[in-house]
Amino acid sequence: MTRVSSSFTETVNSLTKSTNIALESLIKLNNTITTKDDTVVIQIEGKDAVTGDTSIYKYSIPSYNHVLSELSRVTNNMDTFVSGKGIVLLKDGTYREVKTIPVAKAPTSIKDIASPTTFNVRNNWFFESMIFPQMYVEFNLKRKIDDQSDRVVVRRVIFDNFNDDETTWFRNNVINSIKSLTYYDLTTLLDRYGKSYWLDEEVQNLPLKSNKYTGRFRVLKKPTISGKQWYYLNTINYGLTSDNLVVKNVQLKTGDQLRFNDNIFKITDIEVTEKRVTLTTIVGLGSPNINSFLDIYVTPFEEKTIQIPVGYSECQSVFIKGVNDDFNIIGDDWGNAISFYSGDLLLSSNNSISFETYYFNNVVDFGKELEGQAKEKFVSSFYGVQPDAPILVASQFGVNQINNQINAALDTDYIKKTQTQIESTKSIINSLKSTISLQKAQLVEITDAGERSNLQSKIDYNIDQLSKKTIEYQSLVKSLATLAYENNAVDTNPKYRVRGFFNIPTGKRFSFNSNERAQEIIQFEIWYRYLRLDNTGNPLNKYTYLDPSTGQMVTGTFSDWNSVTTPIRKKRYNRTKGLYEWLDENVADGETININQLDIPITKGEKVQIKIRSISEAGWPANPQRSEWSNVIMVEFPSNLEGSDQVQKILEDSVAEEETIKLDETLESAGVNTHLNDSIPNPNSGTGTYFKHQAQYLSYDVDSIVDEATGVASSVVTSNLQTFLDDFEDLHYVTVRNQARNSRKTVTLQSIIQLLVDSSSSIFTDL
Repeated sequence: MTRVSSSFTETVNSLTKSTNIALESLIKLNNTITTKDDTVVIQIEGKDAVTGDTSIYKYSIPSYNHVLSELSRVTNNMDTFVSGKGIVLLKDGTYREVKTIPVAKAPTSIKDIASPTTFNVRNNWFFESMIFPQMYVEFNLKRKIDDQSDRVVVRRVIFDNFNDDETTWFRNNVINSIKSLTYYDLTTLLDRYGKSYWLDEEVQNLPLKSNKYTGRFRVLKKPTISGKQWYYLNTINYGLTSDNLVVKNVQLKTGDQLRFNDNIFKITDIEVTEKRVTLTTIVGLGSPNINSFLDIYVTPFEEKTIQIPVGYSECQSVFIKGVNDDFNIIGDDWGNAISFYSGDLLLSSNNSISFETYYFNNVVDFGKELEGQAKEKFVSSFYGVQPDAPILVASQFGVNQINNQINAALDTDYIKKTQTQIESTKSIINSLKSTISLQKAQLVEITDAGERSNLQSKIDYNIDQLSKKTIEYQSLVKSLATLAYENNAVDTNPKYRVRGFFNIPTGKRFSFNSNERAQEIIQFEIWYRYLRLDNTGNPLNKYTYLDPSTGQMVTGTFSDWNSVTTPIRKKRYNRTKGLYEWLDENVADGETININQLDIPITKGEKVQIKIRSISEAGWPANPQRSEWSNVIMVEFPSNLEGSDQVQKILEDSVAEEETIKLDETLESAGVNTHLNDSIPNPNSGTGTYFKHQAQYLSYDVDSIVDEATGVASSVVTSNLQTFLDDFEDLHYVTVRNQARNSRKTVTLQSIIQLLVDSSSSIFTDL
């Protein structure tokens, strides 16, 4: 049986201890209401029920403020969670995304949606996405949009700075505007000055955010020291996230956040030397234990940046609207313009490199090619429609001389007048020649000395006139020949072409919709070949060559068709439509070479066979659509065309006649013409031969004067044979004279000599 000892003193001592414990508890409880600490520690002395040993027991009581804070946080979290907003506002001002999963059920059927009757358009300037590497500008939207937003609406006004003057205008009036321009201000300004621009609008997601830092910390122990829960860690170092080895050269500090599973803690105190920290719960109800791992944590809404691609030489103004992601509501106002010219930008990593320098040295711009094709409106051959061939009419083409410029500077009236004079003079010359010939024939029939002398005088006169007219004729011919040489009329042969125009067939559409742009014909392919007048062609030549793939000789037949293509139809940029358009042919303009004109060489005696086919813009230039061949026509060289140029013919004849004149002048200078003019016919000759000279035109030496001292003749007296004969008659050589007269023959030098020989020797003595 255990004895219970009790005395007044023990009772008083026990009561005193109990009272002290109660007082201390009341004081500590009172401290929980006023303290800013999370807990208040109460120490109570008591005996162990088994051993009876006295021990000090510590109890942590949460403070009133801590309880209210936790209750408020839990209440807010629960309210946010229940409301399904998905984002929880934490007490430190940061956010935590909460994913709610509703009760599993099948979605309701989607019914009663009307079929569409209209469509909408939206601008998307996608060309910058085709640049490699892509160049962009970055805008920081922190505190400009909600932290929970992860997208914005971007509208760009892209100015058409098609030359340097337009770029300067944009700089002066938009970039350097004295006031901040709204979207309405900017578009009104551009429209007022008639400036072209494009609109590009897109919903742009903010860039994905990666963890900036990486680091993991293991809890070694978690004692309570001075009323605080401390966590001893294996390390307090961490580093920047890297694709390579992470260098952990950053230390934890007060305010850093750590994550344990789905719980977020903030470091409220740290002892670096001992590698221990105190943590305050921000999100979650969990608590790390010994050997648990904590990870460095960075708030995901810390940065809000957008990246907008830019292209070469772009003038643009950027407008941005925020998006309420909870209800997909965009902002009401575009705000102010962010205007810039890409050529003014510098590389962020090296400010010495300009945008243009980097672009030309490092960038492959596929977008620029696509932009050009978009403006050109190229049509693929796959979507092409075979065009129609033109219809050819032979009467619409003619043969013309194309080098008439050789006579362009000539005085046509002068040439024709000179030619008339030449023909007139030539007619007089021919008449004089006929008259002289007739008079010479009459001369031998006349026996009367007076008549004979009179006729001879007429002959001499006519010969003199003939000489003058010949000189006049030669002068006229030489003047035309000189004119021909100076204008290259001699060396230039006439060139002839088959020329004319043909119709351009109307372009075709891929579909039957009249609003679709027709595929225009932009060029023609012309084939032609020459035929003989009997419509037979030239024989086709065959050639052989070695085929390396088979090692055998292959025979090919060379076609007699010749192929030419017309010029390409011209295009012009329509700034109103922002597209290039095909221009209509101007066949009335003589300074323009049109695609529907034909020009084929031809010469006398040829026929040309012609066929043409159309070339469409679809697939041009690599694989254009072509029509079938047109009908074949025949054009013949006109029989009356050659020599129709009177002036040219006159000049050519004058050049040819000049060669004859040069020969006549050569003969004249040699005395041949004088020799021939002195001849007379011999009527007694059966062969019709001529006596070559008259006596009055034959000379001989009468006497010579000899220097007695030297014995050298210093001068000679010359006379003609007719004078000698007259003197001979005066010496009364009657016999010779009478015999000559009785013979009724023309006296020649040989007959006189013979008569003299037959006469007495006394005559020679007198001579």
